[in-house]
Amino acid sequence: MVRRMWSLYENSGGADEFRPDLQCYNLWIHAVAKSNHQTNHRQKRSSINNNNNIIEDVDSFRVGERAELILQEMRDRGIEPNVVSYTTVMDAYANQARLGDPKAPAQAERVLFELLERSEYTSNLEATPVTSDTVINAWAQQGTLEGAKKAQEILERLEAMSMTAGGSTSSSRRTSTPLRPTAHSYATVIYAWANSGGGTDAAQKASAILDRLLHARRNSKDAVRPDTVIFNAAIAAWASSGDPQCGTKADEILRQMQELHNDVYHDCQPDVVTYNSVLSAWSRSGHINAAVQAERILKEMILKRKEDPEKNPAPNVISYNTVLNAWSKSTLDGAQDRAETLLKFMARPDQSEIVPDLYSYSSVLNAIAKSKQPGKALRAKKLLDYMLDESSGIKHAELTPVPFNAVINAAAFSAVGTSDEEKREALQIAVTTLSLMRKHYVKPDSISYGNALKALANLMPSGKARYDMAIQLFTTCCEEGLVQDLAWNEVQRCAPLKYIDERLNLGSHVVSLRDLPKAWRRNTRFLSRKRRDQSPPGLGNSDSSINDLFSATAPPDVSRHLRRPVTMVEPSYQSGRDM
Repeated sequence: MVRRMWSLYENSGGADEFRPDLQCYNLWIHAVAKSNHQTNHRQKRSSINNNNNIIEDVDSFRVGERAELILQEMRDRGIEPNVVSYTTVMDAYANQARLGDPKAPAQAERVLFELLERSEYTSNLEATPVTSDTVINAWAQQGTLEGAKKAQEILERLEAMSMTAGGSTSSSRRTSTPLRPTAHSYATVIYAWANSGGGTDAAQKASAILDRLLHARRNSKDAVRPDTVIFNAAIAAWASSGDPQCGTKADEILRQMQELHNDVYHDCQPDVVTYNSVLSAWSRSGHINAAVQAERILKEMILKRKEDPEKNPAPNVISYNTVLNAWSKSTLDGAQDRAETLLKFMARPDQSEIVPDLYSYSSVLNAIAKSKQPGKALRAKKLLDYMLDESSGIKHAELTPVPFNAVINAAAFSAVGTSDEEKREALQIAVTTLSLMRKHYVKPDSISYGNALKALANLMPSGKARYDMAIQLFTTCCEEGLVQDLAWNEVQRCAPLKYIDERLNLGSHVVSLRDLPKAWRRNTRFLSRKRRDQSPPGLGNSDSSINDLFSATAPPDVSRHLRRPVTMVEPSYQSGRDM
């Protein structure tokens, strides 16, 4: 469109109504900045305009570079860019960073400080907080320690500029309003640390920024007012840190928010994101009492909401699922009972605001699979059957292998301390569940086959019947290209390697997974486990109330004890291991 306008302008002999102006170019840059077109540098098709050197083909440059070339064309045409022009170019580089270019944030930073330099001499180039926040955001989106460090460096540089502004005595430089960081600037930098993967050190840096803000606010009411978003970012940093104290640290920040939110100088009312982040921190903490603490926070949310619905947020499905996840990982006695009780509370027929989804059921099934109680295979199968019933509200199109895998895993680990009758029942449940997947058009994955083979190895006596069943199951796994370590290891537990060699014509050279034909592993890279947020109504005739849910039957509070954070814990439906 701008090209056509220039053509009309030249053909009309220079009629002003056809001449593109500043607004036209800013809209052009904005359109480029918001485009999500990824560049393929190997397929450049250049088209040089007679009046300038802009390469017009959209495949030739990334969005930031294209936007900056338009900025240069503006100058060449005698149109002076304003602060909107520069800010939009920075936004284009930020978008380029989102598309995966690690060099784009540095380019955005270069444009920012070019603008700041020019603004000292040009009246229409006064930078705004949006300008600086755009660059901070570009670095923050990298999700790396380097990105977080760069974002904080810009923040600190802006802080220094705002403190020393006005000290220049040069008569050639105009006096301008100093560029100061905003609450958004601080929140973005804290989130950068939260997403950096820097562990405890990153969480401490995020907390240090929050503490610095609170200190500044106490000393000056003109300082940036820490808001809910800033506090939430600090909690998120601890939740993602992997630190064994992350639950406690997140809880402390929540209490701090609750104390300060009534102060007119602060704006930090906890919202549902706040509480969910604290719940996530407890769930990830590895604390032996993590699930109890998470349930305490959930109870607090429910009670506060009842007391004052206008001020206090209601828990959502994520809140409940996070607590269920905590119980599914808990080693406390009765963890599976608490998980089931919470699921029933979610599915009460007298309310429709919170209803379990596929993740809810999968977490409870995982808790049952990990338990040491007898009859867990049958218990898990009954819950799966209810989930598959139309009354649960779970749509069959949403189903994934995850809940089925948890039931098969529960059956596989029903071998220790159980009667022969229960073992036979557990084996039947494992076989039936694998068939049930196909009935509901859910394709088994590598974990499904691995858990089923584990059930054969654990529950069937050694002999030709077990060997043949294992070979048949493993052959299907091979045909579907889903062989991974779990399935390969378990088939070797089911049958002697010599027997496997003879039936599958492997040859004596096969000793590990990498020696197997590649075709048997061809689909393992595409495995995915989806989470959905759809809702079932109830679990039958349950009269669970809030008092039942948080009654004294909960496992005792084993306070101030920590599991050593030496290993990463996987849900049993993912790893196939008994936890």
